Amino acid sequence: MGSGIFLPLFLILGSVITIGLVYYILRLKRMRLNKLDEKTLLLRLPFLGTIEVEEPKEYRGIFVKDVSETLDKMKFFQSLMDPHMMLDYANDYNLNYIGTEGDTNNGSWSNGRLAYNTLSKGQKGGYNIYLNPELDRDAICKRLNEQLGIEIKPEELYTFLFLHEIGHTRKAGNECYFTAMVNHSLSGGRRAARRRRELKNVYIRSEKFADDFAIQELLKIRQKGLN
Repeated sequence: MGSGIFLPLFLILGSVITIGLVYYILRLKRMRLNKLDEKTLLLRLPFLGTIEVEEPKEYRGIFVKDVSETLDKMKFFQSLMDPHMMLDYANDYNLNYIGTEGDTNNGSWSNGRLAYNTLSKGQKGGYNIYLNPELDRDAICKRLNEQLGIEIKPEELYTFLFLHEIGHTRKAGNECYFTAMVNHSLSGGRRAARRRRELKNVYIRSEKFADDFAIQELLKIRQKGLN
């Protein structure tokens, strides 16, 4: 008999709590809430404590903090190159990310490394390009000018490096670069002298292709600037 009394009481209590939750969720504007991430809200309900719920709608506007952080990053890249040019090439050559993280495990840059690229992971695919932001532009340009036989101005250095890394992509027509990377990975660095020479030649051809691509695109950019 005792259990017969308590069961209806639990059902009534459960119904009251459910009705209360629905009531407060429908009146979100009157609650104290915090945003945990893009889709999750932290709700503080009277008497019931704190719960997490999915956001009831999709935002069609912008989050000011996110935009502010992005604009700050764009200002930084603007000090390296034309951001509009950078985004145009990123869209055309399937670049997923452009950053300044170094090539070592702790994020620093190894000695003499100017830039590098990687394949993007995940469903989006594409490429990531990384640029060393602390280069001596005058010294690097002097060295490149001697190697390439073309004048690259200090203010054009990061544009050239950016284009050079794009020149390693298959969409730019470079089939050698990732072939060399895959062979190196599969062999684990252990290969015969003949194979080392072959891979070195592939590397040289890949670098020359990337240099030629960067020079051609840089000349096009210069020409557009004159028009």
